[in-house]
Amino acid sequence: MLANISRWVDEHRQYILDFNRSLVSIPSENHYPVGDEKQIQEFIYHFLSTLNCDMDMFLPTDVPGLTEHQAYLGNRKYENRPNVVARKRGKGGGRSLIFTGHVDTVPRGEDPWSVDPFSGTVKDGKQYGLGLFDMKGGMAAAMMALQLLEDLKIALKGDVIIETVVDEEYGGANATLACVLKGYEADLAIVPEPSNLAICPANQGGSMFRITFRGRPGRSFSGEPLINPVFAAARFLTIFHQFETDHRRKRSQSRWFVNDHGLPAYVQSVKAGPVNSPLSDRVPSHCTIDVWIQCYPETTEEELRRDFENYYREKAAHDDILRDMPPVIEKLIRFLPGTGIPEDHPSLEVLSKVAQTVYPGGLPVQGAAFACDSFVFNLYSRTPAVIWGPKGGNAHAPDEYIEVEDFFLLVKLYALAMTEWCGVDGSTE
Repeated sequence: MLANISRWVDEHRQYILDFNRSLVSIPSENHYPVGDEKQIQEFIYHFLSTLNCDMDMFLPTDVPGLTEHQAYLGNRKYENRPNVVARKRGKGGGRSLIFTGHVDTVPRGEDPWSVDPFSGTVKDGKQYGLGLFDMKGGMAAAMMALQLLEDLKIALKGDVIIETVVDEEYGGANATLACVLKGYEADLAIVPEPSNLAICPANQGGSMFRITFRGRPGRSFSGEPLINPVFAAARFLTIFHQFETDHRRKRSQSRWFVNDHGLPAYVQSVKAGPVNSPLSDRVPSHCTIDVWIQCYPETTEEELRRDFENYYREKAAHDDILRDMPPVIEKLIRFLPGTGIPEDHPSLEVLSKVAQTVYPGGLPVQGAAFACDSFVFNLYSRTPAVIWGPKGGNAHAPDEYIEVEDFFLLVKLYALAMTEWCGVDGSTE
């Protein structure tokens, strides 16, 4: 089986890279609360329809019960933002498998790239593209694996479902929830988020907060007192830097995070004054700081916020400026809970066996150091979700890339995972 799978991948290396390039060349940026995913979803729909799949394309908000669900996040718009689901039906008697991931990307932004972010350029063993690492590449590998089995006429016993969803960035997950509510469930889901090939049965969660300091704005012409909130914000940043260091030292009780690097917490933006008035010549009325803080699966939203606020208040109590200017702290996006599957889930044995078949010595099995929409499966469906995706770097940054040779191996890994988990009809082995 592995020999045939490897031969197909080796003979289709350029084809695989060209397929990645096709996905990257179609912009699908998420400009919250709207997005540009329609064109890429139409491309994916057409491709998957050539693989003898049952096809479905639908708007998330067309699914009954979505907007009433407790996990639904409001203030998003879904016109011309369809989900795509393809079901490759098995012969029967095997376990089912979902590959699920988002096609939206963060916007290109203003920072310069060394290559065209929509070109799929291959250079020095890397393929570059906006969203290729997070996470068009992982979904491309799953689609290539499905085509591989179709070309080799390898019939599976269990169903394979590939679903590409919209609006995951900025705390989305509504579209993934819509797939669950529409009935797309399986015995296992693989989420090809960029795990650098590690098999991740659990992942961290997190939340984003906006801290606002308000002062007394204006320009003093006759000596009237003004209060500049930027100075309070500067003191807050010093405290947050200490918090970041202490927060990273925390450790989880879960075995999956024993060897991780701790919990990230970082400042995302600092803003003060009128955005479009560089010559405003005045003390700003307010200053905002956006921060992102992660947590382990055993931490609740309430615990995360309480720990952060208590840490700040304890430090701020010794600062005259901060004591006189308490900030307003508000949550910006949904809390993304960290979740995991049982430690004895049979998928871990199967996927580890697959990894050992392709990689001598196997691949790491560990917690993922990021939040994503896998929580939808683990909390609101009967489908347990494992994160397992490509190797690369620079997600949400210029020169985002995947490692080419490891990507070819990922296609082999996914194809073999399909055969091992779903089972192969005996006449096609």
